[in-house]
Amino acid sequence: MKNQRFLIFTLLFFIFSSSLVVAKSDAVVIKAKGDVTVSKANGTSLKAKRGTKLENGDKIKTGSNGRMAVKFIDDNSLLRIRPNSSCTINTKKEQNSVAKNIFVEVGSIFSRITKGPNTSFRVTTPTSVASVKGTSYWTVQKFKGGTQYFGEDGIVEVSNDAGTALMKAGETSIVSSKNSKPIVRKTKDGEKPTFDSDDAIDEFEFEFEDESGNKKVLKFKAKNAQE
Repeated sequence: MKNQRFLIFTLLFFIFSSSLVVAKSDAVVIKAKGDVTVSKANGTSLKAKRGTKLENGDKIKTGSNGRMAVKFIDDNSLLRIRPNSSCTINTKKEQNSVAKNIFVEVGSIFSRITKGPNTSFRVTTPTSVASVKGTSYWTVQKFKGGTQYFGEDGIVEVSNDAGTALMKAGETSIVSSKNSKPIVRKTKDGEKPTFDSDDAIDEFEFEFEDESGNKKVLKFKAKNAQE
């Protein structure tokens, strides 16, 4: 199959205190293009832009020309949200990490999860749950319909009340409904979402305060790579 273009990000922490504490914000927008809005848990909404802070309960919507890239501050995991998508970021702070559950209502989402001993990352849809530890994959949720997952790297466990299936790189998992057992087959040419040529992200810095009030700066640097 043709090589896909991916982004490699280097996350550098410049720490102004002796210990690293998880920031108040859970994630930051590193690219937003077109019609992209964020609805906050308090009922307010805003147009997303680079540097927008994201927290537990924030809902992201992209229009027909909208796309967004998001980095989680604690472990450098990445979300790329495609046009005509809607998802909610749910997080729960644990002792040494932040558990993440991305609810995808509709649309296409790419997830690249940073592997770690305390990694907890799930993508939930109306039909199923995809659980991973250190991998990358696509989630495509149809409007009032089924779900498709496309494996890029590693192993993804797809499950619902009807059963469980393991999906590997180069495979597709299909879940027709919440009452249908997930099935896995080889991915067909042309059915998996792809990246656009303008998805590259340049370098920038983002300053924030952690829960102890210590100031930190995150420096995001991206370059194109072939996989």
